[in-house]
Amino acid sequence: MAETKTSDSNQIFSVEMDLTARSLKVSGTRDFIDEQFARFNEMLAVKPRTKKPQTKKSRAVKPRVGKSLTPKRRRGRPRMKPKRANLPPLDLKGTNDIKSLKAYVKGAKLRSNYERCTLYLYYLQRIRSRKTVVHEEISDCFRHLGIKPPANIQVCLSEAKRKYKYVDMPGNGTVKLSTAGANLVEKKLFE
Repeated sequence: MAETKTSDSNQIFSVEMDLTARSLKVSGTRDFIDEQFARFNEMLAVKPRTKKPQTKKSRAVKPRVGKSLTPKRRRGRPRMKPKRANLPPLDLKGTNDIKSLKAYVKGAKLRSNYERCTLYLYYLQRIRSRKTVVHEEISDCFRHLGIKPPANIQVCLSEAKRKYKYVDMPGNGTVKLSTAGANLVEKKLFE
């Protein structure tokens, strides 16, 4: 501690400390220096916060120990998957009474996938008498005929609903034929 005396009645002291990372430079009356020195001691008592060096986390999957192996629940609106297990198997080959899908589609003049989806839906609901049709069954119709199905059949069906009103989608992945879709198949596609 270094002291400096002045001719005035008040003495002015100067204190200069350097403890490598933390330094203190104070000049003033004795009371002021004592107050600052006490604050400095409090600061020294508290450990400085140092950031831990960040390391890259490995992307390896760590096995869960002690936790259940079920995946974490997804937040947000739950997605309803169509329940195909309850539906009877899809037979597109035909029987003596019912035409096969290939024979039925043979004379149709199709211009887009929207019309194809509507025609397959008409075939499944009106000719095959299926009450419930799922997106995957329409994809199966594409595959059965050797045509590449749309990348996302659900988008294709929702566009057919939004643009042309050919189908209705009540939910749970099911699709129903609308009146406009039935009129399209009966009046326009088989001219």
